[in-house]
Amino acid sequence: MRLPAICALLLALIVPALHAQTKPVRVEVAVVHPHKPTGDDPSSRQVIGGRFVATATTVQTLIRTAFGIDTKAIVNAPAWTESELFDMQATIADHAEITNPEQFQELILSLLQDQFGFRFHRDQHESPVYWLVVDKPGKIGPALKETKPGTRMNISMNGGHRTEMRVANVSMTDFAKSIQKQAGRNIEDHTGLTGKYDFQIRWATDPSPESDDSTLFSVIREQLGLRLQSAKGPIDIIVVDDVTQPAAE
Repeated sequence: MRLPAICALLLALIVPALHAQTKPVRVEVAVVHPHKPTGDDPSSRQVIGGRFVATATTVQTLIRTAFGIDTKAIVNAPAWTESELFDMQATIADHAEITNPEQFQELILSLLQDQFGFRFHRDQHESPVYWLVVDKPGKIGPALKETKPGTRMNISMNGGHRTEMRVANVSMTDFAKSIQKQAGRNIEDHTGLTGKYDFQIRWATDPSPESDDSTLFSVIREQLGLRLQSAKGPIDIIVVDDVTQPAAE
């Protein structure tokens, strides 16, 4: 077989495989209902066996999740997107497995577009941010452990008077994104740490001046050996062009 023919054959095999690997994760079937308050309404979002399930969740929360941004970076969103709670169940197309944060964000964006008619465009402006940096070069904190092979990616956060965060097989870039809401600013990863890590931390959600509870900032420094450093940087803005409430059943 001549070389051009071999190249053509390889392309025929490789290109479809590449397309399959980069196929966006999308919602196939979804049901959305207004949440009925019970007095104890924990908000949660998780993937269970090829399905996405959310309870007591606002559209603003979905937008924040889809783009990894803080509420302040969402412009032109109607007030109901922050106040109205919804329960949702969605089947993932082809029962695709969610293996990283980017795929989870693709799934949430698909749900927003399909069920809420969400349309948007991007913009930028300069704003105060935090840089996530190593506190003492060459040294990380006692709670920060390199991920062992075979560990599944996970980020979970449980709130209350204290917030507990469990992380497995997560990069510093994804960790920085996951705590932006709690820190109150966008966070850029400047640690230089390229691996994946596991850790568990707890901090006071609303510490008072008299409290001895550790803040998020002190926990990051003392247990992870990292630091949130004030800086200026470009902030990605999501401008909402259209979003609609689901029709009442």
